[in-house]
Amino acid sequence: MRRMLVLLVLAIAFGCAVWAFRDPDVITTTLSRLSPTVAFMLLALLGANELIKGLRWAWYLRAARLPIRLFDGLTSYLAAQAASAVPGGALLSARLAEEHGDGQVRLRHTTPPLLAQGLGDLIAVSLVAATGIALTAQSSLQFTVPVGGVLVAVLAVAAIRSERIASALTQALGKRRLTRRIVPAEEDARRTLLLLCRPHALGPGIAASIFSSLIAVAILLLLADAMTLRGLGPHEALYVHGMTMLAHLLLPIPNGFGTSELSLVGLLNVVGIGFARATAIAVTYRALGLGFRTMVGLLILVLRYHHLLVELRRRPVTAPASAPALDFAVEGQD
Repeated sequence: MRRMLVLLVLAIAFGCAVWAFRDPDVITTTLSRLSPTVAFMLLALLGANELIKGLRWAWYLRAARLPIRLFDGLTSYLAAQAASAVPGGALLSARLAEEHGDGQVRLRHTTPPLLAQGLGDLIAVSLVAATGIALTAQSSLQFTVPVGGVLVAVLAVAAIRSERIASALTQALGKRRLTRRIVPAEEDARRTLLLLCRPHALGPGIAASIFSSLIAVAILLLLADAMTLRGLGPHEALYVHGMTMLAHLLLPIPNGFGTSELSLVGLLNVVGIGFARATAIAVTYRALGLGFRTMVGLLILVLRYHHLLVELRRRPVTAPASAPALDFAVEGQD
């Protein structure tokens, strides 16, 4: 059943990745304008960004005190990028991390790090966006967006740490027979979340998210310089990326489909890049990132987790019963 689920997710991911490249003319035209040096720098930055994100995921797994090595956490994240085009594809990293728990780790243990990672990302991106707003002298009203992001994260952490909310949730689940079996899993998940919502656990994760955002800003700068005469300033790229990621995280759209591209186009237009060029940058930025993550994810998935894709176990062969035994069975029935 688990193998079928993984295969289904990968099939959907492949379809979404192909859909992202439905208009390859823009991408091929952009790539043809890039010098070999710039293309190599883009690949290096994309690889470094995924490495930082993988180490961040591995850190949250370790902070949850799960018996998963740093390298195993890294590979579980990288392999899960094969499903990065699927809404909710991040759950595959929790499923793959379960493979390294020696039978002691379940999804109720590996899913809470995903939530903690999301809260850390929200705080980090809010700080990046606020810095970009200040450095580019934008309207002070725009500070309400990153401040709201930080408040959402802080309130979520407070709710997780609240004993009153936890006991109310446990009582509500225990009232019905259908949800009563969820109570032990809910208690395990909350214990893990309590470990992850401490400052010494969230702090390094937030720092890694900020570092990852700076790498994404560098990628945006390279693309803007290659595709426009004006280019982007570092402060402008910081502002554009921070606000784009906030829209991606705060708007309730699975995987941010549409929100990232539209907000990126709009913000690039705000800082002075024309609509046509802004659209080309947004499409190329999204497609290159998605294509790179999908290819790396498929490679790691095949090399490290091939047992989830191919059934290696053979069915046991039962020896035919001997003739005397069959005769004895017939006599016993008579």
